[in-house]
Amino acid sequence: MEPYLFHGIVLPERAQLSLGFSVKFDHIATKVKAEAQVSIVFNQVAVWVTSDHEWNIFDLRNVVKNLVQGHLAMIGYLKGYAYDIEITRVLSRERGIDYVFGIDIPCIANRNQDIELNEALLQLRQKTTGEHGVFLHRCFDDLVSAMKHADDTGFYCYRAIESLRHHYAARTGLREVAKNQQWQAFRDFSGVDEKSIRVIKAAADPLRHGEPGTEASDRAELFTTTWA
Repeated sequence: MEPYLFHGIVLPERAQLSLGFSVKFDHIATKVKAEAQVSIVFNQVAVWVTSDHEWNIFDLRNVVKNLVQGHLAMIGYLKGYAYDIEITRVLSRERGIDYVFGIDIPCIANRNQDIELNEALLQLRQKTTGEHGVFLHRCFDDLVSAMKHADDTGFYCYRAIESLRHHYAARTGLREVAKNQQWQAFRDFSGVDEKSIRVIKAAADPLRHGEPGTEASDRAELFTTTWA
């Protein structure tokens, strides 16, 4: 089979980078073996993935992004640069694949498709003002990070919820009480049961201690539970 070909870009474009490498890898979740050849020329990215496995292109996109981002992180350590990677397209003529990736998480985009953006944004903006707004800003930032970093979804989802718990405690004068009392009050107010939050915490705990990340099959459940 011909390789999958991924196109992308290293950001920011104004900090030009050219780099090439190849790597063999085992996918953690499926144990599938594959090989990737990466070419970065003036921040333009091309990645050829050789594999006989019929991949879900979104799973393979995440693998490719992690491979390239991992090398960019090493450059960041060595040079003090903060690069990012965006994978935009995948092609495989033999498999009939020519797909441009969007930026949405489908389970969330479908859930929120009827929201009137301007009205909802105004309501959120009003909630983020004042001394307690920092907790909500952290929450929203972490939700975006959960969408962008597939392997760390559980970590960011749980930290976003923790920010909401801190926000509620700050607004209700509970910052000095025991943490379990804060959680109970937060759950009572939000109407979210303890089991749902513990599912997200279970996905976050290994990541907090440097263990491997979330399997792709778990992400939709984490997103929908966290957004709820």
